[in-house]
Amino acid sequence: MAKNTETGSDFQYIKEDDYKTLISIYQQKTFDLFNQNIALEAKVATLNSLIKELNNTIEEMIKVQEKQTKRTSKSRSKAQSAVPEITASSEEGETF
Repeated sequence: MAKNTETGSDFQYIKEDDYKTLISIYQQKTFDLFNQNIALEAKVATLNSLIKELNNTIEEMIKVQEKQTKRTSKSRSKAQSAVPEITASSEEGETF
């Protein structure tokens, strides 16, 4: 068996119309890929802005929650400091 040593020997007998068809298909595919790339970049930009908005919302919720826990911890500490005084005085007053 004889091997072809030329790299372009497979394309040696392609007609001009075949080249035009090949180029046309390449153009269509590159156009499709280019459009898909643009669409994906637009989706990424939209999703990145959504992520930023959600992160801001999370930060606001955390701040509100921290304020609420500080308020409840202050009221709990006041209530806890008042409770031992009441129980201590009631225990001292009782004798059996």
